Amino acid sequence: MRVSHVGSRRWVTLTACVAALWLSASSTRAQDNGVSACLKACRDSAKACNSPVIGDNKDCAQACRDAMKTALQGCKTDPDPSTCIGNAYTAAEACHEACAGTAQASHETCFNTTNDCIKACTSDQGDCIVGCRESTRNCTQSGHDAAATCKDSCRETLQTMLQGCPSATDPGTCVKAARDAAKACRTPCLDALKAAATDCKAQAHSCTTTCAPAP
Repeated sequence: MRVSHVGSRRWVTLTACVAALWLSASSTRAQDNGVSACLKACRDSAKACNSPVIGDNKDCAQACRDAMKTALQGCKTDPDPSTCIGNAYTAAEACHEACAGTAQASHETCFNTTNDCIKACTSDQGDCIVGCRESTRNCTQSGHDAAATCKDSCRETLQTMLQGCPSATDPGTCVKAARDAAKACRTPCLDALKAAATDCKAQAHSCTTTCAPAP
């Protein structure tokens, strides 16, 4: 499974939110009040497990951005600014990937713990609901991978443009142009990610309906 820092904060948030959808839908459709209450407890536990992971990942990603900003500032007086900029991006990439990897591992633990909780609630619906969760996770991961590949090219273009700015006639204008180009490049990537998340939610809703159909 691919881990990329590109959109990592957005992705882990979507993962937690989409993964909770099936529980809400299944809980409201459960025909046994005891099962419904048990599934709700699983949902609450999942939220409690994932929430601090999302917060920690935000803090981690911010620390990476702050470090990169400081490094890029230093490149202004570096004797080889182009190489300095490249090194700053490489370090930031490694930093963000570490953040994303830690968050993904923690979410995976929450995911598996919640699956066990669901199966303990109901043998009849449990396997079906867990199957829906697996499908939803795969759907979300696929959308994330596509967005990451899309945004990778934007980041690489930005880095290349920035590396040429120190020797530009107007470095400040060059940097602004590079950032504007990167922003325009990322927009369709983010739009596609949002569309994928919407599709995954719809699929999750449809799947859990078959697990616990309304009477």
